Amino acid sequence: MPLPRQDSEPPMVSASRWVSQITNIALQMALPAGLGAWLDARWGTSPWLVVLGTGLGLFTAGTSLMQIVRQQESSARSLPPRSQTNQPTEPHNPERPDEPGSPT
Repeated sequence: MPLPRQDSEPPMVSASRWVSQITNIALQMALPAGLGAWLDARWGTSPWLVVLGTGLGLFTAGTSLMQIVRQQESSARSLPPRSQTNQPTEPHNPERPDEPGSPT
């Protein structure tokens, strides 16, 4: 799911998208390990299935995280550079006429 530009959607939409992705990664790590622990207790194969589940969870979560990073990098490259007009300007100080923004 590609992430849209930061300025093209409301902040709550962007925040809920990030919460969703973080929750997804956390579940990808925890569920396989939990399933492995449950199966180990049921079948008496401790600790092998928990180790297998942990490895599987780390692999899938790492893959998802790398996909998010690549999407962010590609969207950052496609953004136009920030203009100088978006920079905050300093208020004029009449005591220092050599400051930027002072009339000459």
